[in-house]
Amino acid sequence: MYPILFTLTIPAALVKPVAVAGLLAVALMRAWAFRRIPAGGAARVGWGAALWDDRTLLGAMALALALLWRMGLLDERLELPLHSYGLLIATGFIVGIAVAQRRARRQGLDGDRLGDLAFWILVSALVGSRLYFLAVNWNDYFGDNAWIDLRGQRFPRVLAVWEGGLVFYGGFMGAALTSWWYMRRHGMRFLPYADVLIPSVALGHFFGRLGCFGAGCCWGRAGHAHLPWLARFPIGSMAYQTFAGRANAAELLAPDRLTTVPVHPTQLYESFGELALFALLTLVVQPRKRFHGEVLATWLFGYAILRTTVEFFRGDVERGVVAGLGVGQWTSMLIVAAGAAVWAVGRRQAAAIRGAGA
Repeated sequence: MYPILFTLTIPAALVKPVAVAGLLAVALMRAWAFRRIPAGGAARVGWGAALWDDRTLLGAMALALALLWRMGLLDERLELPLHSYGLLIATGFIVGIAVAQRRARRQGLDGDRLGDLAFWILVSALVGSRLYFLAVNWNDYFGDNAWIDLRGQRFPRVLAVWEGGLVFYGGFMGAALTSWWYMRRHGMRFLPYADVLIPSVALGHFFGRLGCFGAGCCWGRAGHAHLPWLARFPIGSMAYQTFAGRANAAELLAPDRLTTVPVHPTQLYESFGELALFALLTLVVQPRKRFHGEVLATWLFGYAILRTTVEFFRGDVERGVVAGLGVGQWTSMLIVAAGAAVWAVGRRQAAAIRGAGA
């Protein structure tokens, strides 16, 4: 387990130019993608029109850069650690979108639109996962703990994502709502596209939970030492740091205090469970699909069961526990209800189409 693979150091003289170049690169790549997929078969728009269409997002990014600049956070040497968590999250996202685009084109859907939607899914998933975490851990990020000191500047703790604090369910909800909005705006039927996208969610989550294992977050409770698959997390992991800060640290750390005691690798339980769901959706459900939304509903049911089961082995009580159940387990109940609603709507739409054909 290596939470940080290596650290990239940018000299102080290059930090501002690199930041500006990064912003320009994002702007040009998004404008290029917009020009590739003109709406309704219209003529391809110019670069200026493409950039103007994206003005809200680009303006927000420019404002964020200006704030960092004004706070002096771009005046010193910048060290960017490459975390195994971030690398695997990025890998899962790229692989998942590539698979979704390929499947969309095979089914006669617009794969290019999915590529553009991918950016909004990424942004909304990050925001949603952070907001969910903040809602569960409100007292740790507001009140007396609302600010941290960063290189002599007061900085809102809610933005300190490097301290951890992303929740999958929040990210999924944010991405789902954004996808619905985007598809509605561009005249795309939600359920057919959702059936194409949701196996990629399972595949991306497989990589993401491997990243959790590398970082040592989302850890399990202590298990019986004779179980051969239990994991010990090293000093640099989030599990070790959290255990070391607890009142009963002596019970949670190994006698040499170099690792944690053996705990359930719940990250791997969920990771390989999602890989099994991906195989089920692509090899069994999709080829035999009877109505639009069936693949999505199957994943909603399957993941809710998987998450509820895995949470019984989780040991990170910081994620939120209410009435003896983790917040994720309570959320899973809502996910099951959402799956039932999707199933009912999909079947009703399919029956209406068959009735109209008859």
